[in-house]
Amino acid sequence: MHWEYEKLFEAINETYQEFKLENMSVTKALSRTLSEFETTMNLGIFEKSIVIIAYGEILLSHLEVFHKSKEYLLKELNGLSLQELEDQMPLEQFNDLNARKKLILDKIEQKPITTILD
Repeated sequence: MHWEYEKLFEAINETYQEFKLENMSVTKALSRTLSEFETTMNLGIFEKSIVIIAYGEILLSHLEVFHKSKEYLLKELNGLSLQELEDQMPLEQFNDLNARKKLILDKIEQKPITTILD
């Protein structure tokens, strides 16, 4: 593992906030953030899980969710096998990651969907 658990979450959120400060729309800022961490996701399941979960948490903070963003998130979350990480990280972090994933899956269905990019 190349990243520490909390440090990666922090880096993703900081990057997103920096893009927003550049007057990007929330959707564009989130898309750019995901692009910035594409290489990180390729490092392994640990990094990919955190990037996707952080992406989902940011997406939940939006008033509306772009339909393609929701489709991408659900595809990626449903494809994550967090069980692979159980022996690779502290139990507290593993449980936190699972709880975050479940919360995103529950809450994303309640978000209004838009087909128009902001």
